Amino acid sequence: MFDATGEVVYVGQSQNIHKRWNHGHHKLPALLALGDSATLRIKFVLLPIWLLNRAEHAAIAFHKPRLNQKMPPVV
Repeated sequence: MFDATGEVVYVGQSQNIHKRWNHGHHKLPALLALGDSATLRIKFVLLPIWLLNRAEHAAIAFHKPRLNQKMPPVV
């Protein structure tokens, strides 16, 4: 998912993208908190199921989207 500036803000995977977003998504509150939700766009690539994890990890490593960054544990 990318914003109006073209920055990739989230990378995820789904076997059924319509179902994933139509029934709510766990990152939706964080995406809405970014600002104007009308400027957010979904871009997808069709891949075989066996390749989803590798492609997702590669895209996260390349783009470093802010909503995919791990939060350090609070001690």
